[in-house]
Amino acid sequence: MGLFAAKNAVLVAAQLGLGGPAARLLLHMALECFDEDRDNQLQRRYFAGRESSAIALGYLAPDNGSDAAMSAVKRAMRELISTGAVSRIRSGGRGQTSEYELNVDSSRPPVMRPYAREPIPFPVGGGNWVNPSEGR
Repeated sequence: MGLFAAKNAVLVAAQLGLGGPAARLLLHMALECFDEDRDNQLQRRYFAGRESSAIALGYLAPDNGSDAAMSAVKRAMRELISTGAVSRIRSGGRGQTSEYELNVDSSRPPVMRPYAREPIPFPVGGGNWVNPSEGR
């Protein structure tokens, strides 16, 4: 699933100063999406229903369908959209769930070769790779 998207979602949440519920929902969304395009599913797309999103916010069944849970999901999603962490692709209704695109990097980072003595770079600022020994 979205291992690399999830790693970057943590950074994006910190950079944007997201509140706890929004950061938690973004991480959940990143774990549920694919890092790369697969078959008919595009990368970084989240389309689970509100009940699944409510579970990510701590509302376990059967409370994940409650009015309080739905309100919490709406608030967190509104924050994610307003900060640009996610973009709405499709609104839900008539038997379809909403679809969102996560605006985080999900590319596989470069790998250090065993014979190279250079450290593995890590992402800074939404996907710009920096060598730790060089600093920012």
